[in-house]
Amino acid sequence: MVTLYVGSSETFAGKSLICMALGSYLRQMGKRIAYIKPIAVLPTRAQGLTVDEDVTFIREALQLDDPLEAMSPIVITPELIDRIFAGQTEDYPAQILAAFERVARDKDVVLVGGVGSVVSTGLFMGLPASRVADLLGAKVLVVGRVLSERCVDWILSARELVGDRLIGMILNQVPWGELDHVTRVVIPYLATQGIEVFGAIPRDEVLQATTVAELAEVLSAQMLCCPGHEQELVEHFSVGAMNVESALRYFRRTPNKAVITGGDRADIQLAALETSTKCIIATGDLHPNAIILARAEERGIPILLTRDDTLAAVERIESFLGRQRVRSPKKITRALDLLRSHVALDRLLAAAGIA
Repeated sequence: MVTLYVGSSETFAGKSLICMALGSYLRQMGKRIAYIKPIAVLPTRAQGLTVDEDVTFIREALQLDDPLEAMSPIVITPELIDRIFAGQTEDYPAQILAAFERVARDKDVVLVGGVGSVVSTGLFMGLPASRVADLLGAKVLVVGRVLSERCVDWILSARELVGDRLIGMILNQVPWGELDHVTRVVIPYLATQGIEVFGAIPRDEVLQATTVAELAEVLSAQMLCCPGHEQELVEHFSVGAMNVESALRYFRRTPNKAVITGGDRADIQLAALETSTKCIIATGDLHPNAIILARAEERGIPILLTRDDTLAAVERIESFLGRQRVRSPKKITRALDLLRSHVALDRLLAAAGIA
């Protein structure tokens, strides 16, 4: 059995999505796989348990049947943090090992999901990524975002902490304009530092997109129509605060968008409904009129009604987009396509010891 810890040099680098794509690929190879996230920071309730949000989705997406409590043994909550700070600690390594043994039984590969950054996350409870990897005897794959030259510092720091367990890394969310530079300059430099890069995945609009359902949740919004379209992916956002002629020209150039506008702006809403729009966010708790609702229903474009004014709605969405999670089967399919196209999977699997 092979145990592969998938961590990241910094937060929100896409490690959960890489885990899901890699898990899908291994399943297609006929491998019996398991997934565990030893330490989690996204608590949710499922089956009467407090578990990690990512775990519940990955379990369903990869059609795994291991018990949730074993896949997510330790969930960091405010109550747990208070107990740790008060010195009321438990044998967390033993809990992780017991859970790992449950999910690993009769498996070919166990994917271990990291949390936060391998550089720092988990230190306060004595369980940074390096110790978790040692505990489970795992090899480590690091996912790194390429945002600036500083990312190289994060990557080198991760290598220092993980040590010989590191098999290499995947560079993720590389801006298209930087892809050539990363390929010609950054990857060869990392090779001189003893870090193998299995591939560089470009930034992708589908993977950066969010679903209509997620927007409704973030905005505490009511969906006024088209309830069967919650999983439509929104790739762009437009604020309808201009006159209708300018709005129409702009809307025509922006595909797969959500339009954020006052609930009383029927002119802007009609313009949005005539272009490539995935949903309309009506702000100010102002209910769109019956003509708009009928046209939206006809076009299959949901309208979300939120109490927030337009500025507050935009601020909430911007905050969410910086930390959004993977919740769409379409994203997994897209991530697997990108993994096949941009990552040397044969080298990665060989380095991990997966036949």
